[in-house]
Amino acid sequence: MKHFWENLEVMEVNKICQFCGNRFVAKKTTTKCCSDDCAKKFYKKRKRDEKIQASDKDLEVQIKGYDIEEIQKKDYLSIKEVMLLLNISRTSIYRMLKDGRLSKLQGFKSIRIRKVDLDVLFRQKVENNEEKQYNLPYFCDDNYYTINEVLDVFNVSSGSFYYLCKKHNVPKIPKGKNVYVPKNLVNIIFNNE
Repeated sequence: MKHFWENLEVMEVNKICQFCGNRFVAKKTTTKCCSDDCAKKFYKKRKRDEKIQASDKDLEVQIKGYDIEEIQKKDYLSIKEVMLLLNISRTSIYRMLKDGRLSKLQGFKSIRIRKVDLDVLFRQKVENNEEKQYNLPYFCDDNYYTINEVLDVFNVSSGSFYYLCKKHNVPKIPKGKNVYVPKNLVNIIFNNE
């Protein structure tokens, strides 16, 4: 009577050694090296690389004076930490606090901002940009104005028109020598303004 394991075929998987780069046939899918010697050398190399990476990170923290990963883990941030995290100026943060886009926590000696408030601020910005996406009409002369036509028809300066385009997120479509804008959106903008 044959045993169960005698009927099983040995699995053979073609692999490339992670250490020496030679091709070999592995008996398991998890095997990474062609020999025990290569496996030991690969392990030592991996541990050495991890130590070098940790040392490089410590050096970067010493040079910069902060660790961005540690800042990201915090729930409450100082003005300086918000500056480093968002890569914006102190003035911009105070402007956001003044106009209500950000709020500071009460009861602290210095200003603290909740990280959740930063996430909400940027989520709202993305949602607002998604809401302003327009379905553009089929491209033909009946559906679009050139910029020069808008300036003539509505008797407006180019600066004012570009300001309105930016304010209302009007798409501009370059074709050949001209730049086109959708008539329906321009008409709505000028009727409301």
